Amino acid sequence: MTSDDATRIAQLAILGEAAECLVDVAIFVWDDDRNYVAVNDVAVDLVGRSREEILRMKVGDMTTNRASPLFEEVQRVGVHRGTSQILRADGTIEIEWLTCRTRVGGLPYMVSICWRVAS
Repeated sequence: MTSDDATRIAQLAILGEAAECLVDVAIFVWDDDRNYVAVNDVAVDLVGRSREEILRMKVGDMTTNRASPLFEEVQRVGVHRGTSQILRADGTIEIEWLTCRTRVGGLPYMVSICWRVAS
């Protein structure tokens, strides 16, 4: 292993832990079929559901209009930003989000970065 390889592996680990340990910022990773494949702890708290429940859901399941037509635009355009409402068991909350394309293990995914709108 070269020092460049070791640096790259260390960078991946640091970035992964940084995303997992964000404060007040939720991360959702999802595929082209709108399946959530990974979420951080803040995402679990934000939507008020367990990680297992979220991972059984599709992008848009927590919104009134299933995120259409935004979903199609997000997949087509590189970076997309907006606001939405999330339907929680205890009421509706307003969020801001930024979504863009990424790759994991060489495969295409989308990553959504979300935070609660300050009230």
